[in-house]
Amino acid sequence: MKISLKAKSIIKKVALALAGIAALTAVGFGVKAIVDYTKKDLKTISPTFEIGNLGSDGKYVNDESTLYTKDAFRCDGLQIKLDFDNEINYQIFYYDDLDNFTESTDVLSEAYSDGGHDSYARLVIIPTNDEDDKISWTEKFTYPQQLTIKVNKNQNNDYVNVLNKRLRVVEHISDLRFVYGDIISSNGSFQFAANGMTSCTSKDVLAVKSGYKLTLYSSAMTIPSGVSAKLEVFEFRENNGVFDLVKQSKEFSSLTFDERTTHILLKYAWWSDSSSSFVEMSESDLLDINKCLTISKN
Repeated sequence: MKISLKAKSIIKKVALALAGIAALTAVGFGVKAIVDYTKKDLKTISPTFEIGNLGSDGKYVNDESTLYTKDAFRCDGLQIKLDFDNEINYQIFYYDDLDNFTESTDVLSEAYSDGGHDSYARLVIIPTNDEDDKISWTEKFTYPQQLTIKVNKNQNNDYVNVLNKRLRVVEHISDLRFVYGDIISSNGSFQFAANGMTSCTSKDVLAVKSGYKLTLYSSAMTIPSGVSAKLEVFEFRENNGVFDLVKQSKEFSSLTFDERTTHILLKYAWWSDSSSSFVEMSESDLLDINKCLTISKN
């Protein structure tokens, strides 16, 4: 059968159109693959909220005007977004895997993101436009719908229990985070304790190698006149996830690790030479501690 020129033209146009659709489909498929590949690997979670609140110690407080998550949830990679027309504020409370309260945020009214925090969290929702200051049965479900909670699909397992506290494992000094706190000896064992703003500890445990040395360069950080930097190092031997304390070292300018030491925990403080007492450090000072620490091959 002979096909007319007009029919051939129509067939050609249809073929080109189909090819275009196929090409667009392939491109769309590729774009989706790229988006899926580059976006953060997060999942949305919906924890159950109950009527109540959490106190400054992270424990339950009877309060009919707020909501809280009774059950803590894994929170590595935590992101929280609020609906545009929301009528709530919220607060985040962090806990270790033994359900010990570690810290909380201020009351928040905007989006929040924290990629490397302790392993569990609870939330408190505070309504901002509730006329009777009492959570009703319907509000128990509608208020939580005004925020979106996301966490990493694959929760960070690089946390370990050290001195009964859950700490993240890091490979570089630059990744160490310092927070106010102390490590004290009690009944023959060490434990974390709060002590105001006069000393701090690393919130992470640092992996180290035998034959390498840690050096403290106090001059690399701005320290008040008449004040000395004091660094205390707790050395651990890790064996199948168990961290045994093998040595406690302090009052040194450099420290070389032997074959027993696989990880270290640091305690840092300022000491007044004249009054023989500790000196308070500001939060900005905590951010500068890394500047005066180096690890190098001995």
